[in-house]
Amino acid sequence: MARTLTARGALTPRTVHGNVWATALRAGLSVTLALGTLYALGRVDLIPYAAMGCFTALYARDETYARRRRLLAVVGAALTASVAAGALTQVLLAHTLAAVVTGALVAGGAKYLADALAFGPPGGLMFVFAAGVAAYNPLEAAQVPLVVATTAAAAALSWSLAQVGALAWARAPERLATARALHAVARHLRSPGPTTTAGAEEALETAWSTLLSARAPGPLHRDLELLTARAEDLFTGAHSDLERARAGAELGEMARRARREVRPQPALSSGEHRAFTDRAHRMRTHHTVPAMGRALRRAWRRPSPTRVSVVRIVVASLAAGAAAWALGMGHGYWAAVSAGSVLQATNVTTTWHRTLQRAAGTVAGVVLAAALFWTDYSVLGTIALVVVLQMAAELVVGTNYSYAIVFVTPLTLALSSLAHPGTAAQDLAGERLWATVLGALVGLVVCALLPNRTAAEHLEQARAECEVCCARFAQGQGPHHRRRLGRAVVALARARDLARGEFGVGPGHLERAGATLERARRLAGPARGTGDAQPAGRS
Repeated sequence: MARTLTARGALTPRTVHGNVWATALRAGLSVTLALGTLYALGRVDLIPYAAMGCFTALYARDETYARRRRLLAVVGAALTASVAAGALTQVLLAHTLAAVVTGALVAGGAKYLADALAFGPPGGLMFVFAAGVAAYNPLEAAQVPLVVATTAAAAALSWSLAQVGALAWARAPERLATARALHAVARHLRSPGPTTTAGAEEALETAWSTLLSARAPGPLHRDLELLTARAEDLFTGAHSDLERARAGAELGEMARRARREVRPQPALSSGEHRAFTDRAHRMRTHHTVPAMGRALRRAWRRPSPTRVSVVRIVVASLAAGAAAWALGMGHGYWAAVSAGSVLQATNVTTTWHRTLQRAAGTVAGVVLAAALFWTDYSVLGTIALVVVLQMAAELVVGTNYSYAIVFVTPLTLALSSLAHPGTAAQDLAGERLWATVLGALVGLVVCALLPNRTAAEHLEQARAECEVCCARFAQGQGPHHRRRLGRAVVALARARDLARGEFGVGPGHLERAGATLERARRLAGPARGTGDAQPAGRS
């Protein structure tokens, strides 16, 4: 219990390197164009549905443009389908409990898609919000096609704006992934520990996946691959304090080059250059990108944690929505959205953290809303406020989820006031607070009462796969074996974190996984000899 329900780190800010302002500006521009156009056309009644489509801009922020195109197409289609499901429920059934059931089913499907296709933040949350808004707003049957078309058009607009950057900064995502890997390794070298080790491994894995997925790599790609290979060797090759200090300083400079210089050519000896180039070439030869269909099937196979997550979120959304209805809350879907929000996490521990973050952020957000809505706004003023709050939330969401909720709370109230012109936003603040707290608590309770009984099995599977990769690497020691071992280490670390945050996982499973991780990390160290260049304090 003490291990699982710990509050440590729940409200701690994280450092985010790069792409913060770009994402916020893109989201703000999407909302401005979509909502401003509807205002100019005199269709203020459609603004809430356009805002749901604009949520497309919040996803795939760090992905390559090729993957971003595919993911955002799925996200936009799913958001449109969520609004359609909510609108049809309102027209055909027009009952709060029917809206609760629809929202719960949308929440389960969205969680499955988000986990299987790795949507990233904000996960399946926005789909539940979209379904809830449509299901709770009164509609006529004749309005449904227009509502759905408005959402689809806003999603298409957001999709288009997300691709514009490719015209001027086609390789910005690859630069970003490389720079973040360099920063993560530098952070580990300055402060070695379990957290920084896992962070560096994750960042290196992301950088290699991003770089190797390019179909036509050019000179810039090769430079970035060399920088990543150099960081990978420094990660395990610097041992003394002096070596780590020098390596950290070198990586900081390399990260600056990766983001700002046209050709961030690393300072390498001829031997290192040949070895790193050969490593990247051989890794690229063996690299494959899994198809979406395969990812969807794999996410549902036992012992994947996705199935338990889907069941949890459906049950919690049903329970929270029904409780809000029983208590007479006018916006019961807020409770369902809150329950779904905390269950976007992976286990009981992270759900507990999400609960704390959402509760703290909502309290602060209600205070901010009281200040912002002290005076009445015109429709145009409310739209401007929505844009500002959307951008503010995007600026801080990577730092800590609770900080984003501070701005999301008045944003939600502003959208509600647009959907219901006769209702003042400040009048909804108290209801928002209690619905959020109710949903978060229900989500936490459901997560605790429906334990992930496959967590230990999932951990053992990841450990067995890592052991196989260790054995193959010990025999082959080629770059592609090292790459597979790196992926297995990251997968095992994730599985161990998930299992550590669930009830009922014995210490024996965690200890065996920890021993395998240590062995794999020792094997992956270039000092053991992999045919690559050996690290030094400074080349």
